[in-house]
Amino acid sequence: MPFRVARPPTPPVTRYRGLVEHLGFRLKRYASVEAGEPFAEERFRSGRGLALSALPEPAVQHDRPGVGLVLEHQLPELDRVTIAWWDRERELPLRVIVGDDAGWRPAREGESLCVWDLAIVAAERDAYLETVLTPGGGGIDAYLARAWDGALRG
Repeated sequence: MPFRVARPPTPPVTRYRGLVEHLGFRLKRYASVEAGEPFAEERFRSGRGLALSALPEPAVQHDRPGVGLVLEHQLPELDRVTIAWWDRERELPLRVIVGDDAGWRPAREGESLCVWDLAIVAAERDAYLETVLTPGGGGIDAYLARAWDGALRG
């Protein structure tokens, strides 16, 4: 069977939800939900906790600034929490946690973040490059002060 698009691309509504602090990490938190749907904050507590447990220790070391992001994506068929942190100066390891009827678990083979989440990751990459890696860019505080607020386009 050839590839086909099952449903037209409809971008979610994504909002910056502030900083999450965990064991020395400071993470920008974003939440995405289908247009017209309320974000179910309570639904994500366990998934966020599982994602946070993937963070390395210590949070800050010579090549790890202790910053990153958490993306919480609420979907009709499942929920997803993606956690990513800047490491080895210019790398962004990430872990995806999936929530379904059976509960929260690490993503299985083939499960990952979606095309809409990549827009936020790309914006965070730009922010990190321009503030942390570029001399005179303002450093970690400037990175944390710069939250993605763009519109997702389908």
